[in-house]
Amino acid sequence: MAGSQSFSKRVLIPLGAIALTVSGLSVMGLSLWHIGSTASGTSTTATTSTTSVVTANGYLPVNVFNGSNVPGLARKAASKLEEKNWTVNTIGNWTGAKLKTSTIFYPADAKDSATALAAQLKVDFKPAASSMSQSELTYVIAG
Repeated sequence: MAGSQSFSKRVLIPLGAIALTVSGLSVMGLSLWHIGSTASGTSTTATTSTTSVVTANGYLPVNVFNGSNVPGLARKAASKLEEKNWTVNTIGNWTGAKLKTSTIFYPADAKDSATALAAQLKVDFKPAASSMSQSELTYVIAG
């Protein structure tokens, strides 16, 4: 007896399920779009702002990029950084110029954050190019 179902069972419940599904997919899509836009080797999210956000450990967050041919290095390095209380914003593959050594790039006002991270990782650090994030550290693992 299809006609005996109430309006809420026939329309409102499926409508609610559809709305939740669309909302969830929208959030996931925006998250993936953001990751894709920053995983190109340079972060596009910070080029419009020079405001630095200090994290719980007192330093800037880190973007970690794999500049080698070894799969998974960026994710592995990011996990180790998070264990040491560093906030990792982006993990991806480096598409910039090939680096000979792993390097941390830092915004002009964040040399202290770069120095602290470089000391832990025992890598070089240098100022970030204008096309790179100006509100986060960028750690590129060379291969």
